[in-house]
Amino acid sequence: MSDFRQRFLSRAFQVVPGVEFNRARRELLERADVAPVVYEVTLPEQGSWETFREATFPLLVRYLRSQGVDPENPRLLVVALFFRDRAYFLEGRTFLDVLCELEGLNPQALHFRVLRWLSEPLPANVPS
Repeated sequence: MSDFRQRFLSRAFQVVPGVEFNRARRELLERADVAPVVYEVTLPEQGSWETFREATFPLLVRYLRSQGVDPENPRLLVVALFFRDRAYFLEGRTFLDVLCELEGLNPQALHFRVLRWLSEPLPANVPS
């Protein structure tokens, strides 16, 4: 397994078999004082960090913005990361922390990366 995959998976606060995802998601939402935004991401078994980053983070920050969640400090986000036959739940801030660790980004650099992702045109195969 590539190191970037392990970095994300090791930071999960909950891991469930994939077939139990809907139940775990429902329980998570029922326990929360304020319902978080749950964003689902598939972590591929193969491929580079760069490919995963560019396929995941630009769409994530656009989605967060559309939901009224600060993409630089997504306290109301839970990422459901699917890998093989399991679902890994990560807090949104933790998910971005791993991005910052892998890319060597400080808060200012993250800010400018988010601005760039928000300003880039969507790929042709992504619905707006």
